[in-house]
Amino acid sequence: MQLTIPSRLGRAAVAIAGIAAAIAGALAGGHADIVRKAAGIDDTSDGLERFVNAANALVTPAVIAMAAIAPLACIVGAGALMFGNRKGLVIIGAALGTLVFVASIKGMVA
Repeated sequence: MQLTIPSRLGRAAVAIAGIAAAIAGALAGGHADIVRKAAGIDDTSDGLERFVNAANALVTPAVIAMAAIAPLACIVGAGALMFGNRKGLVIIGAALGTLVFVASIKGMVA
């Protein structure tokens, strides 16, 4: 299903509504406190360390899973290229890009 907006006036209305929603979301505030409480972060310095440890515990299995899946996706992409499919390079690039991104999250959190 594809959403099409036929006129310029309709597109402008959608753009204005999107900007208004973004501004309203930015002005609402207080969301960081909800996330902080859900993650168990206190105002102490120990709270952030617990958050980093929790994120590390979640990222490590994700890196291992992506390291296991990426070679398989590269083989599938190479097979697609051999049979003349132009999307084979996209498959290979997506697999390697996702692996690099997931591995870089570990550095972002630390």
